[in-house]
Amino acid sequence: MRTWREFIEALTSSPRGWNADGRTLGLGLATAMAKQRERATRTVEDYLRHEAADDRQVPTSG
Repeated sequence: MRTWREFIEALTSSPRGWNADGRTLGLGLATAMAKQRERATRTVEDYLRHEAADDRQVPTSG
């Protein structure tokens, strides 16, 4: 069963194959672009998680 958030997003998001410069994008391209927008910050987040994990593994002298 869908959650309310998914339902609202389905109602408010642009339909697959939306217009771009007067031409309709194909379903495959529209889907690929939507996936790219979802993963826009993934590289940065992965880098920051990796750096945080490295900082925790550094032994301290004391």
